[in-house]
Amino acid sequence: MRLPYSWLKELSGIDWSPEETARRLTASGTACVLEMPRPEHFRQVVIGQIIKLERHPNADRLVVTEVNTGDAVHSVICGAPNCANGQKVVLALPGANLKGELTVKPVTMRGVKSAGMICAEDELGISADHSGIMVLDPEAPVGVSAFEYLGLNDPVCNLEITPNRPDCLSALGVARELAVLAGRPFAPAFEPPGESADKVSDYITITIADTQACPRYAARIITNLKVGQSPWWIRRRLLACGLRPINNLVDITNYVMLETGQPLHGFDYDRFGTKEVVVRRARDGEPFTTLDGKEHRLDPTVLLITNGKAGVAAAGVMGGLESEVADTTTTVLLESAYFDPGVIRKSARKLGLSSESSYRFERGADPNGVVRAADRAAVLMTQLAGGKVAAGVADNYARRISPVTISLRPAQVRRISGADIAVPFMEKTLRGLGMEVASGETLSVTVPTYRPDVTREIDLVEEVTRIYGLDSIPVSRRNSGPLYTPTHRHHTIKDDIRNILTGMGFEETMGTGMAHADRQLRIDPGLDPIRITNGLSDEYGVMRTRLLYSLLLSGGNNIRHRNVDLAIFEVGKVYLRGDKEPFEPEYVGVLLTGKPDGVYWKGKSFASDLFELKGVLAALTEGLSLEPASLHLEPAPGYDPAQSVVIRCGEKVVGRGGRVDRRIARLFDIKQDCYAAELELTALLAAEKPRKPFVPLPKFPASARDLAVIVDNPVTADEVLTEIKTVGGELVESASLFDLFTGEPVPAGKKSLAFSISYRSAEKTLEDEEVDRVHGRIVEYLGRKFKARLRE
Repeated sequence: MRLPYSWLKELSGIDWSPEETARRLTASGTACVLEMPRPEHFRQVVIGQIIKLERHPNADRLVVTEVNTGDAVHSVICGAPNCANGQKVVLALPGANLKGELTVKPVTMRGVKSAGMICAEDELGISADHSGIMVLDPEAPVGVSAFEYLGLNDPVCNLEITPNRPDCLSALGVARELAVLAGRPFAPAFEPPGESADKVSDYITITIADTQACPRYAARIITNLKVGQSPWWIRRRLLACGLRPINNLVDITNYVMLETGQPLHGFDYDRFGTKEVVVRRARDGEPFTTLDGKEHRLDPTVLLITNGKAGVAAAGVMGGLESEVADTTTTVLLESAYFDPGVIRKSARKLGLSSESSYRFERGADPNGVVRAADRAAVLMTQLAGGKVAAGVADNYARRISPVTISLRPAQVRRISGADIAVPFMEKTLRGLGMEVASGETLSVTVPTYRPDVTREIDLVEEVTRIYGLDSIPVSRRNSGPLYTPTHRHHTIKDDIRNILTGMGFEETMGTGMAHADRQLRIDPGLDPIRITNGLSDEYGVMRTRLLYSLLLSGGNNIRHRNVDLAIFEVGKVYLRGDKEPFEPEYVGVLLTGKPDGVYWKGKSFASDLFELKGVLAALTEGLSLEPASLHLEPAPGYDPAQSVVIRCGEKVVGRGGRVDRRIARLFDIKQDCYAAELELTALLAAEKPRKPFVPLPKFPASARDLAVIVDNPVTADEVLTEIKTVGGELVESASLFDLFTGEPVPAGKKSLAFSISYRSAEKTLEDEEVDRVHGRIVEYLGRKFKARLRE
């Protein structure tokens, strides 16, 4: 949010420099970056008055003007349609460098000399308006610098307002912060509007059909209005805040919104259609055209302001085209209301719109500041548009929202902050923030409704501490706690998993934990997922029961963006129903698809398959000091039955995986094979072994032997490897499979497995005879165990 420094200074009464103001705001929790003015772009740019205007003798659309700048009169040619004699204008003299882009020079246009340029707002960099020259107020002083008169020397505070601080989405809210930080009183007072003999009840009544969505709706009636351009001081502040001036009536509603944080909307009363405002939910398929001319088909998620017959505004988001304020408007129905933040968020999403009003309503406006803002706008409309305010306010406060009262223990403030903060400072700070404080051993603090973020004692502690200043808290030289942070393996194993997988080239994803009910049930048809009340959409209708859902969702999104070679993982919770209450076990899930290793330098590439998945799991379990992962064919929901496995570490089942069922993958727009695994963290922890101690590097050489055996097809290489290592004992340093062969000359129903075995002793160099004896025992045992025979 952008606010001019001068506006904040005026409201708060501070005497700090812009730089100090930004520093103090940032230190108290409202990040502020200054945008400094650019005076070099306004040298030789002054206020002038057109004292003579004639048609250009050789051009129909140009006029020749004489502009008085106090010390000289300049002949200037202008083509703007709104150029008129007597106007106060902004004149760029020869030598001016507008916006650092355009240098003004004397020119001759069709035989007539021109010594300057009468500027439009876009040429000055004030706004994007190029509809005509910038016409100033009649009292603008001739000859003074335009930079100073227009207030362009005013720094702009660019504020980062956190979502929990809707009170700071206004000039008054930020000024209150500054006043408290400076120790100054803050009690802005706005004069009440002078009221005419007309009664508001003769013009309008208000009915609220959904008091949960709209607890309060108020309206004022202002008559005898004259639409025109706003004075420059309002337009300047709107432009500095990033809003485009339109006309005095619309500008006033926007100005009061920026000032108070309360969004307002003005309806043309003569085009409103009835004398009744009805706030209700939209009907299915109900048509509505917004101010931007777009037609919408609504549904009951949208809260609608109607005249009892048809919609006139999407509540809190945008007004309707039929009742907008126009140049002919003379009477305004001024709306000031409080809408439920969640309702406005859904309405804005349904309409695909976001406005300054919806931004504030979504974060929470002040239900008890509604009438105050309407009164402020009514006063400005009488001052700047000649209006008369009908007596009274049509105010339907159907569901009252009251301030909350919280107890605050001063000792708790000191304990948590670590600073010896005096009770009088606490009371002054809280009162400065607009809270009512009753003194005593425990302070009783009543929090105003514009601070919905303050609901607990700890929130009050935070308020006192941040105003006291984190920099003011003394440095502690004593350590009352442990000199280290205790860790739990349940947490550190997740960091280990991330380090191992990212080291293997995987990228981490983070799912929402929510899922589409139908797709979730296709993955895990045997489970009843936990349903979400009032889910944002069908995509977020239930809580996920499997990490596989989130992995496929992320994989599908990547593949749609042509990122087809993926190695991704997620560490997170799934949500399951228990006997008495839900529980949330944690899993690690991995997914491989395409050719995540890329193209090999020799031109070959390798697609993901079950063996690559097995290698990943083996590396992961080894890195975690577990028994190596072994895969055992067994059907599991969500996976292809032909390539579905249970994953074991030793005898413990730690997860499941395999090739994802292609029908399920297509639900996520994935048409290529995917291989995934899901491992439960508690099972991994239970399978952990003590960390391997460091073993000194070997001093003696190794002896290598190859072993090729023919076994029955059901015998797995992993089973044979296990027996090789068991029989060989400490002398078998390593053993690995390097070949699998079927077909002639291997008999049908059998296969050839070839292993490379490394023998080594930690105590001596092994003789060939010793190696042969151990090797022979292995061959003999494999023959007995698996009926294996050596391949010739």
